[in-house]
Amino acid sequence: MGHHLTVRGTFKSDKYDWCKEGFFALKFTDRAAQEAILTYAKLTTDKELADDLRVVVQNMRESKQ
Repeated sequence: MGHHLTVRGTFKSDKYDWCKEGFFALKFTDRAAQEAILTYAKLTTDKELADDLRVVVQNMRESKQ
């Protein structure tokens, strides 16, 4: 197993100390993370959250051009 697992088997980020155990941080500026965020937006039943996630990803992509 990797060094990101606690003795209880939960995930703990070594890169983001502020990220609580059991959570995984995704940055809107990371192109690979954007794909994961958009996938989550497709899967969630929270329409408002999905719409907001899509807007932020789109804004990030437009600002990179």
